[in-house]
Amino acid sequence: MKNYVGIDVAKTSLAVAFASPTGGWTNTTFTNTPEGIRILIQQLPAQAHCILEATGSYSVLVTYMLCQAEINVSVINPKQSHNFAKMQMSVTKTDPRDAVLLAEYGRLIQPPLYHMAKDSLLRLRQKRALLRQYHKQRRTLQNLQHSFDVLPVKDSSTEQSLQTMIDSFERAIIHLQQEVCQLCEAEYHEQYQRLLSIKGISHKVATALIETTNGFQDFQSAKAVAKFIGLAPTTFQSGKMSTHRGICRTGDSHLRSLLYMASWSAIRCNKACREFYQRLKAAGKPSKLALIAVANKLLRQAFALVRFGEDFDDNYQPKFRSAPCI
Repeated sequence: MKNYVGIDVAKTSLAVAFASPTGGWTNTTFTNTPEGIRILIQQLPAQAHCILEATGSYSVLVTYMLCQAEINVSVINPKQSHNFAKMQMSVTKTDPRDAVLLAEYGRLIQPPLYHMAKDSLLRLRQKRALLRQYHKQRRTLQNLQHSFDVLPVKDSSTEQSLQTMIDSFERAIIHLQQEVCQLCEAEYHEQYQRLLSIKGISHKVATALIETTNGFQDFQSAKAVAKFIGLAPTTFQSGKMSTHRGICRTGDSHLRSLLYMASWSAIRCNKACREFYQRLKAAGKPSKLALIAVANKLLRQAFALVRFGEDFDDNYQPKFRSAPCI
């Protein structure tokens, strides 16, 4: 029999809820450090199944060490636990109470097991996170530089210092982009090359897809990928009313933006995407809606090539088949 354990993750602590032998739950706190997590692992009951939320970097260490210790782990979306707490009519919001709710969620819902990403993927995510931050910092400095250009009196030392920082970020961005491509080439060579073969997919989009989807290994259908990234269309139906409310916008907003920009290239050089776009425009669809649909089609092309192990064919004729299990 599984023993569900709820773990509420904070920056420096882990609030843990164990099932009590007399019924109910027992709360304990551990430090969110390697030593604290080792103590937690030693105190876990037999057949433990740990439930925790995906809370960015703070939850990665405990998830990694639990997986290394071959303990069953489920990592759920915070929206799931938040809505579960509403369903339970919970009015208390504390770390111990959240841990209990996570344990109860696991016992009632029985979420699927989480499989930790490879070390290479963890490094890739760090590099791309740093790369996005470098781009933001460079853009901020460039905007500041433009605001100084209109001033009647300029300080030469300020201008020189600002330009030095911008140049430094540009060099760092170029170097980090090369590292990202080299890592994808070394660790995800087949997926990387197949993605690059798609007309409209650049190195930046290909590396983002590999990082976000783990090389599409965690998905069994293109619909699941579209929903995960936030490109799946949503429908609201109640009684006689039925409306479409655009895309679901879950997942990585940065990747959605990259795919949307890639759709501009795809409607020019990708035959299937171009014909799809033209059909939508002929049906009276707005350009933006048509481009978002093309971004979804690009994502489906990427999924199909990686999962079926085929090269891109601009004259490919679609056929029905099920994706192989990995």
